[in-house]
Amino acid sequence: MTLKPGVIHILHREKAVCEAAMQHLQEKTQLLETQFGWPTHTFLELFNAGKIGDEQEFFRWYALAEALREWRETRSDLQEMLSNVELVNV
Repeated sequence: MTLKPGVIHILHREKAVCEAAMQHLQEKTQLLETQFGWPTHTFLELFNAGKIGDEQEFFRWYALAEALREWRETRSDLQEMLSNVELVNV
C-alpha cells in the first residue's frame, strides 16, 4: 500500500492517541481492580454471567473495559496498516 507521507504521519498520530486513551482507561480499571479485588478479566466473567450485583460501579467498569477493548482493536488495525506501508516504503 502506498500512502503519502502526510497520511502516514496521521496514522502514527492516531496510534499515539490510541495508546494515550488506553493508558487512561487502564489507570481507571486498575483503580476498580484494587477497589473490588478482581482483575478486569475476572470481573467481566462474573458480570457477564450475572454472578455479581448491579452496582453503578460495575456498569462503569464494564463500559471502561469495553472502551479499552475497542481502543486495542483500533491500535492493532493501525499498527497492521502502518506495518504494511512501512514494508512497501523500505
